Amino acid sequence: MTWGTLNWFGVSCWLLAAVLPWAVAGLLGPAAPGLFRRVHPATATWSLTLIALGVAAATAIGAGAAAVALLRPLLWEAPLPDGYGLHTPGRVAVVLLVVLPLLAAAAAVVPVAWSAVRDLLAAKNTWGHTRPVDGVLIVDDPDPEAYAVPGRPGLVVMHTGLLAVLAPGEQEVVLAHERSHLRRRHYAHVLLVRVATWLNPLLRPLVPSVIEQVERWADEDAAHAVGDRTVAARAIAKAALARSAVRSGRSPVVRRTPQPVLRATTGDATARATALMAPPLPAGRPLLALVIVLALALPVHSGWGARAVESLYRSACAQLSEQVNPDDGR
Repeated sequence: MTWGTLNWFGVSCWLLAAVLPWAVAGLLGPAAPGLFRRVHPATATWSLTLIALGVAAATAIGAGAAAVALLRPLLWEAPLPDGYGLHTPGRVAVVLLVVLPLLAAAAAVVPVAWSAVRDLLAAKNTWGHTRPVDGVLIVDDPDPEAYAVPGRPGLVVMHTGLLAVLAPGEQEVVLAHERSHLRRRHYAHVLLVRVATWLNPLLRPLVPSVIEQVERWADEDAAHAVGDRTVAARAIAKAALARSAVRSGRSPVVRRTPQPVLRATTGDATARATALMAPPLPAGRPLLALVIVLALALPVHSGWGARAVESLYRSACAQLSEQVNPDDGR
């Protein structure tokens, strides 16, 4: 195989590995939210998370392959060190193909993790010295709000402003809703999708979609816990209306409260209540299986492209070695 053929093959591989994840993200970003509203929220949440992670991993690997291929002149034309050992172009390519995707992933995790920690600290700052009872913290605050705080163990925070507008059975709905967030680790799904959007910004439409789906998943769990979908729908609607009144200024708020992601009043309350008034959606396991295959295939394909780039450098190094030491093969 000639150097020209190797060069063409390597460029083709890294182009496909680098461009395909962006093309898939451009298609799935706008289409996925509507598609996954047709299945159970649990299936939709897992599907959105797996798609985001698969595309993000493929993006990072493809970017590493592209960087190595574009650096070919620098790696290839640099003078070889004495001993022709660890610093050959092929070995440098291998190191870069591992290090660059890892650096990209780390750069994506930092801002998302910092934002989550900041929100958690802001929430704790509002609690003062109040002590939780059975994992539930009642905060004297007129803002009608309830939210889940991840941790070991997790915590459900409920404001007196929300308790005042809900009947006892409706309070149980909100409590079961927030406990579902903690038990199912919904916050992890949201954080993972946000990390993925830092690696591939075309995935940003998946963030509000996964937030919507985890809220609907918690609604379904709450309805199952209280055994009455109508009561659950009424509780969600009343909580959202109370929160809307605060936002519009019709109800005074003494102080600004934190804005955690997994709140009982998040999302379109009308759509959530309507979904609870209807029978549960189908599980959609065939769709989830298809998503798993896609989520695995994308990074595997990008890894194949990166492997092809690495093979290109190894073949080129072998040719160079034969030219530098033509007697070694005898």
